Amino acid sequence: MKLDFTEFSYGYAFTENLIRWSAAGPTAAPVFPNLVQEAQLGYDVKVDLPGLPLFFQFKLPELMVRHTAREIAQLGLAGLSVPFFRMSLMRRDVSNQHAHLIRLENRFPNSVFYASPGVDGAAGFNHAYGQAEVHLRSVLFSPTDIGPLPDNDAHSVSYSITSGVAWRCSEPQEIKAQNFEAVAMLANEALAQRSDRSLEETTREIREGVWPLIPLELRDAEDEVRQRIEARRRAADGAEVSDESVRTVSTEVLLLRELVRVGLGVDLLIAQPRERKKAKKLP
Repeated sequence: MKLDFTEFSYGYAFTENLIRWSAAGPTAAPVFPNLVQEAQLGYDVKVDLPGLPLFFQFKLPELMVRHTAREIAQLGLAGLSVPFFRMSLMRRDVSNQHAHLIRLENRFPNSVFYASPGVDGAAGFNHAYGQAEVHLRSVLFSPTDIGPLPDNDAHSVSYSITSGVAWRCSEPQEIKAQNFEAVAMLANEALAQRSDRSLEETTREIREGVWPLIPLELRDAEDEVRQRIEARRRAADGAEVSDESVRTVSTEVLLLRELVRVGLGVDLLIAQPRERKKAKKLP
């Protein structure tokens, strides 16, 4: 059964809720500057703080409600019972999307995820959105954990919200299903290790990591994309900033976000701590 909201709506709600939640969340939570919807919001970045890239590939699953579903009737997969979700992966002969995500994760460990909802209809989706919890009511999967697709046949990930179990099919292989709290914890740990770095350094790392994966025609269009970003900023009210370093870095992040969105099909966000950790005084 198809869900009665769209993949676009889910991706937007996930991102918007994540931003809204982090702004009011506990002080231990990483902040996710909104570099997605409007160019001027890129100025919210803090250049003097470390940054951590996170890449999300949003997928809308089907809701399986019949006991005749293959995962139950034929495979008898432990932990799955109706209703459960089935998230389809892009066929290998149609697109190299999954292979690209694995390569991206090799460059940015613990930072690349499939994101799929855990709500089963528009009413639950709208309620989660109103509470800024769409990202919290989602399941995240590492492309590397799913593993390379063995052939050009259809493959999917089947998961249950109630049991926390997930399987890659059609050849059953149990995989790890993560919630957003676990990802935020990993982000906090990674940011703590990067405490002596700046967002400018992180931006250079992102470019070096994603550039070889972006199609050549998009790389050739870099200047054109940059000009469009600057034009949107000039047209946006309140987009002027006096700090040239902030303008330069945020423009670069917005540029890279657009290139990986078009070229790799993923959304890029940047996690930052709320403030730089102070060095502990020696006794």
